[in-house]
Amino acid sequence: MEFEKEITVEVDTSLEDLIKILKENHFELKEKFDLNDIYMIHKSEKENDYLAMLNKCVLIREVIEKDEERKMLTYKYKEYNENKEITKQGKINCGIDDIEYAQMLLEKLNFEELISIKDHMSVYANKTDELAIQCVNGKHVYIEVETKCSYAEKNYESIEEMEKVFSKYAIPIKDNNYFVKKAEIELQETYR
Repeated sequence: MEFEKEITVEVDTSLEDLIKILKENHFELKEKFDLNDIYMIHKSEKENDYLAMLNKCVLIREVIEKDEERKMLTYKYKEYNENKEITKQGKINCGIDDIEYAQMLLEKLNFEELISIKDHMSVYANKTDELAIQCVNGKHVYIEVETKCSYAEKNYESIEEMEKVFSKYAIPIKDNNYFVKKAEIELQETYR
């Protein structure tokens, strides 16, 4: 499993205002795609600790790009410190042919759907920074910054360097939280 570093924040402004901020700072739209994830969990693993449950999920993932569609099973692994900050994370992907058959197979193995996340992604970059804007289930707007950049002319060396991107461009974020867990928020909203 390849491990990576990233931070995720929830934006404290509208998507339209966020895009204005980005354009004022010379960010350009580089790519758009959709991620549709079905989180499947073994029935014996359901518990009250959402983060522990999410660490035991298998995702049935569909990636829809302009000219391509990919389907896969994904396992995401995350470790947290006492402040619920992600200290280590990685993922494994395995290509599949059919979403429905994958779900039926997992159900036969005693898995069930925990949550479903529809994530509209837009990647913006300027010469020095890259941000992945995520509109999740039509309710939340997040920004993810990853160590490796595909479009900006650099890679981030540390979490602190990634955090500084938000103050550099005066992007308002909720609760000064750089380790927002989108799936945990969806679980909380689903099982209230």
